Amino acid sequence: MAILIDTNVLLDFLLERVDFYDDARSIVRLARKREYEFRITALTLGTAYYILRKQFSHLESIQLLQEFCSVFPCVISSNLACQDALFMGLGDFEDALQVAMAKSDCDMIITRNVADFKHCGLLVISPKDFLRMHSQNA
Repeated sequence: MAILIDTNVLLDFLLERVDFYDDARSIVRLARKREYEFRITALTLGTAYYILRKQFSHLESIQLLQEFCSVFPCVISSNLACQDALFMGLGDFEDALQVAMAKSDCDMIITRNVADFKHCGLLVISPKDFLRMHSQNA
């Protein structure tokens, strides 16, 4: 099962966001153990870089993303996915792009913004609920 990690989860980990870091760190640990096939999108990298650059240098930001990509490969995107996102009807175009790219390779999306992905056609779950599900299946 391939699982897309939304941008907010990546940033929770990289920026050590107080209320969300522990769950993001647990997901990164699972990824390092290769227990699941986690993925990100190129859009996530671009957005994360933009936000990281507000706190870190270019080099530091790139190094953080390089380390993350060694564990979370990118899904392959296509023009068709971008076209699908334009007509998806989600309230946030960035979320629509994430969904369209995820559909090519993933069965699930992990995000803190579960409500933003309603009716996207994929299972969408919060980091906390994913970890709860994982511990029940372990």
